[in-house]
Amino acid sequence: MILGLMGNLGKPKFRSVLPPLIAELRKRKASFVLDEAAAGKLDLAPEEKLPVEKIPDVAGLVLSFGGDGTLLRTAYTVGKRRIPILGVNLGPGLGYLTELGVSQLTEYLDRLLAGDFRVEERMMLSAGNGADPEPACYALNDIMVGHSLRSKTMPIEVMIDGRPVTTYRCDGLIVATSTGSTAYSMSAGGPIVEPKLDLIIVTPICPHTLTMRPVVISAQRTVEIRPGEDAYVAADGETQKRLRSGDLIRIRRAPFTTLIASVMGHDFYQVLRAKLQWGATQSEPTI
Repeated sequence: MILGLMGNLGKPKFRSVLPPLIAELRKRKASFVLDEAAAGKLDLAPEEKLPVEKIPDVAGLVLSFGGDGTLLRTAYTVGKRRIPILGVNLGPGLGYLTELGVSQLTEYLDRLLAGDFRVEERMMLSAGNGADPEPACYALNDIMVGHSLRSKTMPIEVMIDGRPVTTYRCDGLIVATSTGSTAYSMSAGGPIVEPKLDLIIVTPICPHTLTMRPVVISAQRTVEIRPGEDAYVAADGETQKRLRSGDLIRIRRAPFTTLIASVMGHDFYQVLRAKLQWGATQSEPTI
């Protein structure tokens, strides 16, 4: 199996872990391919480096070095090619979606190279405007519609499968997957959901009316959003496009999934306790 190596080029630690990792891979006679933008002065054969967007064409597993944001960008790069991704947290952030810390990688390297890991399918979202049938963006965590730099609420009309639901007056609206339930949606008061469930969470950001609460709907539904003022759309935290007042955006389940690799065997609730300190005791081991 060829191991794909991608990472956050803005973190110096990514480049610093590459020489010892490559040495370990060569000691095992393992094949790998690195993002050519991270190659620098490393002594690599031509076939050991590629443009980052071409790595999923040859890799059997992609290691994503960084944090949650890096893993989300890796998922976008892998796209429809169904290559498992394993996150390696470089810190200092929480790295909720990541599986290993850098210090643990060598310990599990043989198992990864042997394909001894579990793969979970995670639902993705797609978003597009009313006129264009092709999605404008995809997201593993969430798609958000909101103001750019204005500090006041805005009206956002929401329809599900073409039927009116409500008009929120809020700072913005988050449409999240179960994977994204522990991200921005949770910070805005949305529910925590097991990541294997296929569903859609609609969470208003700071709604003006207290009864306007998050809702959880079937993954088979289509959420239609029409902002009452100029707004923007962000997918997994990255701004995608501007919306004019009255523009319609449709958000639905994407036609493909992201494959997340796990080698440590942690269950969902263990991750909640260890990474979110969710009811954990002082003796609870960290991840």
